[in-house]
Amino acid sequence: MEYDITNLKYVEVPMVVLLDEDISSTSKLLMGFITTLTMKDGFCYASNRYLSKHLKVSKRTITGCITSLRKKDYIKVKNEPNMRKIYLANIF
Repeated sequence: MEYDITNLKYVEVPMVVLLDEDISSTSKLLMGFITTLTMKDGFCYASNRYLSKHLKVSKRTITGCITSLRKKDYIKVKNEPNMRKIYLANIF
């Protein structure tokens, strides 16, 4: 299951994330991508492979970025059978 991103016009990075000096620019861009993908279903189910493909970074980089966003409580990740769901934290 993959997203159809052909109709996306922009990504939206929450200002609190954009101004955070403790996370990388890649993490900020990933947060914007996750935020935009979350708008349809209330969560993002994109795999690290999918995210790395579209952001042109390694899966390892995506893993590190997700970890940093989780540590800052910007996202919550729930692993369910056959699907990971990434939710935006209630800070926005």
